[in-house]
Amino acid sequence: MSWLLSLQVSRIPVNGFTIWSASTLTGLLLWLAWPVSPAAPILFVAWIPLLWIEEQLSTKRSGLKFFILVWWACLVWNIGTTWWLYYSTAAGSVVAIAANALLMSIPWILFRYTKRLAGAPWGYLCLVLYWCTFEYIHLNWEISWPWLTLGNGLAMYPEWIQWYEYTGVFGGTIWILLINLGFYHILTNQDGTHRVYTITTWLALLLPIFISYSIYFNYEESGPAVEIVVVQPNIDPYTEKFIDSDNFIKFDQQVDRFVQLSRQEITDSTAFLLWPESAIDGGFEESSLLAYKITSESRALQAEDLKSIEKIRSFKLSQPQLSLLTGLTSYSVYNSESAATPTARKSGDVYYDLFNTAYFLGDDGSFKTYHKSKLVPGPETVPYPKVFGFLSDLLVDFGGTGGQMGKQSERTVFFNRNGVGLAPAICYESIYGDFMARYVRNGAQFIGIITNDGWWQDSPQHKQHLHYAVLRAIENRRSIARSANTGITAFISQKGEILQPTEFWEQAVIKAKLQANTTKTFYTKYGDYLGKTAVWLSVLVFLAAWVKSRITK
Repeated sequence: MSWLLSLQVSRIPVNGFTIWSASTLTGLLLWLAWPVSPAAPILFVAWIPLLWIEEQLSTKRSGLKFFILVWWACLVWNIGTTWWLYYSTAAGSVVAIAANALLMSIPWILFRYTKRLAGAPWGYLCLVLYWCTFEYIHLNWEISWPWLTLGNGLAMYPEWIQWYEYTGVFGGTIWILLINLGFYHILTNQDGTHRVYTITTWLALLLPIFISYSIYFNYEESGPAVEIVVVQPNIDPYTEKFIDSDNFIKFDQQVDRFVQLSRQEITDSTAFLLWPESAIDGGFEESSLLAYKITSESRALQAEDLKSIEKIRSFKLSQPQLSLLTGLTSYSVYNSESAATPTARKSGDVYYDLFNTAYFLGDDGSFKTYHKSKLVPGPETVPYPKVFGFLSDLLVDFGGTGGQMGKQSERTVFFNRNGVGLAPAICYESIYGDFMARYVRNGAQFIGIITNDGWWQDSPQHKQHLHYAVLRAIENRRSIARSANTGITAFISQKGEILQPTEFWEQAVIKAKLQANTTKTFYTKYGDYLGKTAVWLSVLVFLAAWVKSRITK
C-alpha cells in the first residue's frame, strides 16, 4: 500500500492514456485483492485511481466519458473475479458480467452528480451511501448477484473482521470505502488538513483491526458439543451425476457411495450426517418423501427413484441416533391453475413446482423438507418472469433443474430430539448474510451448508464460496458444517476458522464436534440494518443536497 501513497498525485499527467490506465488499474487492484488472493489490504486503496479520474473530469462536460471509465474498471474487476461463470454458459456469462459492471457504475454516476450539485463533502458522503444502497438492493431484488459485495473481500482475514458480528458485511463495505477516501485526500491535499487526514485515516484503518484481534483472541466458543459427519462423494455433475452418458452412475448406486463413505466415520455418538446438494436426483413427489410409509401407488409411479429413498431410509434405520440431511430434487403437483403457485410449471393440463430440496430424516423418525429459496438467477429462476419469461428456454440446465423453480418464504430449521437446531442452507443461499441470520433467529444452533461446486471446474469459485461461509460464522457466531458434492468440504468455527478442509475433486468424509451456540449476536437480531439505513439516508441526503444547490443558486 505504501508505494501508492508515495505518489505525487498532482504531478500525474492528465491525458487519455493516463485516465484509461487509471481506470484499468482500479479494476486490476480489486481483482488482485479479491479472495482467494491473500492481498486483501489492496482493497483499501483500489478505488483511488477512480476517485482521481472523477476529480480530473469534474470541471468538464464529460459525464458519458466518466460513466464508460467507471464501467470499464468494474468490468475488469468482474472478469478477473467471476470469469468462471463461463463454465455454466458462455453467452450468459458475458451478459451477466457486463450487466453487473453496468449496475456497479450507477452509484458512481450519482456520486458525480451530487458532488457537482452540492460540493465535494456532500458528494463523498453520498458515494458511501449510494454504494451501500446499491449493494443492499443487489442483495434483495430478483436479479440478485452479491458475489462482489465489497465486505466479502475481507473473507480471507477473519482475524480482522470479528466485529462483523455487530455490522455484517456492510460494515466492511463502509470501512473499505472510507479508508479509500481518506488515503485519496492524503494524496491530494497538501495544505493544513494533510496531517489531520493522515492521522484520522490511519487510525480508522488500524483501530478496527486491533479491536478485531482482541475479540478474536478472547472469544470462547459456547454451546454443547455435537458430533457431525459430512460427506464429499465427488461425483462429476457433467458426466456421472445427471447426464445419461457412458460414465453415468445410477442414483441408487450413488446412494451406495454415500452410505459407504458415511460408515467410515459415523459412531454411536454422531448426531448429524450431511450429504451434499442434489445428492439424490430424479424427482420425488413431496407426499412420498414426507409419508411415513411409501405406498404401492407411489412406488408404481416412481419405482426407480423411490429405490434410492428406500435405501436412504434403510440406512437411517440402522443408525437410530442419527439425523440425516441430504439434498435432492422434489416436486409438488397442483390440481388446477388456481391452486398453482406463481412459480409453477405446466405440462399438458398438469401444474407442478420443482424444488431444490433439503430432505431431513430425523432421529425421532420424522421426515421433513426445506426448499431452496435464494435461487440463482438464470439456472434456477427467471427474474421478473413477465418481462424475461422468453429467456426460459435459453437457461443452462443444472442437473435437470434449469428454469423457474419453486421456493418458500420462511427459513425452516431442523431439530433433533435433543432440541439441537440445524440451518439447512443450500449452496448459493450461504452468501446472503441477513437471509442466513433468519435461520438463527428461528432457533438454528449451527449451520449446515450443502452445495455442489463442481459445475465451475477447478476455478476460484469453490474457494470463494467456502470463504464467504466464514463471514456467516462470524456474523452469527455459529459453527458451520459444509458438505460439497465436490469443491471443498469443511468445518468452520464460530470465529471463522476453516477446519479440516478437503481437497478439490476427491472423495472424502470428515468428522468433528461442533458447539451448538444459542446466543444471538447483534447482527443476528437486526440483520442488514446498515444497508437499510443507507437506502433511506441516500434519499434524504440527495434531497438535502438538491435543496442546498437551489438555495445557493
